Amino acid sequence: MSKHPTSRPDSPGGQSFTANPTDQARTYQANQNQTINEHHHYMPRGSLKAGVAWSLAGATVLALGVFVGVDLWERHTAVDAAPASDAKASKPSASSTPSAALKPPGVVSSSPSPSRAPTQQEPKAPASNPAPSVSASRPPSNPATSCTGWTDSGVSRVQVKACGRIEGDSLYMNAEWRTTSGHALVDVYIWLEDATGKEVVYPGTSVKNGMASHRMPAWPTPQDRQQWAEYEVRKSLVHGELYQVSVSVREQDGDPPQIFSPAVQGRQLGIVYT
Repeated sequence: MSKHPTSRPDSPGGQSFTANPTDQARTYQANQNQTINEHHHYMPRGSLKAGVAWSLAGATVLALGVFVGVDLWERHTAVDAAPASDAKASKPSASSTPSAALKPPGVVSSSPSPSRAPTQQEPKAPASNPAPSVSASRPPSNPATSCTGWTDSGVSRVQVKACGRIEGDSLYMNAEWRTTSGHALVDVYIWLEDATGKEVVYPGTSVKNGMASHRMPAWPTPQDRQQWAEYEVRKSLVHGELYQVSVSVREQDGDPPQIFSPAVQGRQLGIVYT
């Protein structure tokens, strides 16, 4: 900046005034020619360069601070928004390799690790039911210990056996039936008579047709359906006495036998009550 003398000789007939930068207004006299000397204050050139440099440095620091603050805020928001499982997954485990731990965010590995196989087990095919054994498909066999041979029952194609057994103090009356061909439905009646086979011992007179089994299926044997019936004699019997198990077979819904009639006699098996 050029230097000016603090004063200069007055010109003839004139006055000199000095104006400072702090003056709010300038007052000049106009009576005579005037010479005005103004002093301008300039910042040194070196100081101007330093100020510009400091301003740029401050702006750079401020920009970096804003960038770091925004980045930290976005990370905090992402962690808070993620579910607990994702937050756990984002934490580096102790077993992670150093290279993986030091990898900067946003860098994708060129060879990602293979994903783990799902732990859910695939549903197994239901096991096929084993074929039922022959013994399981057959009904229990007739428990009678003694029977007559197969005899004609009086119903077309139907044969019958009179059977019995003794277990402990009980005597059991029993009957078994079958067809010689095809299928049939029959009613089977059983009762017990004395040694002569003419007087009813069991059941009593209140059951005039004997112990009845209605609408029983009959098939040729062997058959996978039960084709026998058994009843316990619920009456005191005489040990050593002979009794006759009597059986009558009728067509389905046919007339039942009148067991107390002397003319009615079924297929009989003699059994001694011991």
